[in-house]
Amino acid sequence: MLTDEDRARIEADERLRHAVRQSMQAPAEPAAPPSPPARPGFGQRLYNFLNSSVGMWLLSSVLLTGGAAMLQQVQHDHEIAMKNQQDLTTLRFEIEHRLGNMAFLLRRAKTAGDAKAALDGVFKSPIPLTPELQNRSLSSLFLTAYPILPKEKQHDVRQAIKLVKQLEEDDLLLRTLPDDQPLSDADRQKYGKTISSVQQLHFSAS
Repeated sequence: MLTDEDRARIEADERLRHAVRQSMQAPAEPAAPPSPPARPGFGQRLYNFLNSSVGMWLLSSVLLTGGAAMLQQVQHDHEIAMKNQQDLTTLRFEIEHRLGNMAFLLRRAKTAGDAKAALDGVFKSPIPLTPELQNRSLSSLFLTAYPILPKEKQHDVRQAIKLVKQLEEDDLLLRTLPDDQPLSDADRQKYGKTISSVQQLHFSAS
């Protein structure tokens, strides 16, 4: 049976061994705290928002509104293009008809009065193809066509307008002459050449 002295010695030995073992073990490193979760970037947040019910509703609304506006603009542009083409065709035929009639009358003109009648077409059409254009001058018809023509054709129209202005001046000079005064071949050729030049420019522009 162990005496109190033996028990005390054994307990002292155990404490000593325990202390030695503790001193021989390396101190345990403290565990690193968990890293905070990475904050999502703008692209990820936007993607998450668009995938939400609110985002899908907003995206659908934007697409529907934008698509409807785009279709409306396309339709509007198409209608304007069609109207411009229609107006251009009407103007082209009226100008061709007017110039052809002037050239026809001038070839048969024998007097200043005949030449005046031929050049009347500069200001109005005695037999218009389009009644609303009857009292429009050739210059105004060309000016109306000018902005709806392709840019590469507009130069010819400017030149045609200059020649039409020359015909207007010729008509003013003819008005000072008596109607029965014979028309010279030189004047007939001069007026005819100007009309022919306008025709060529007009056909080129068309």
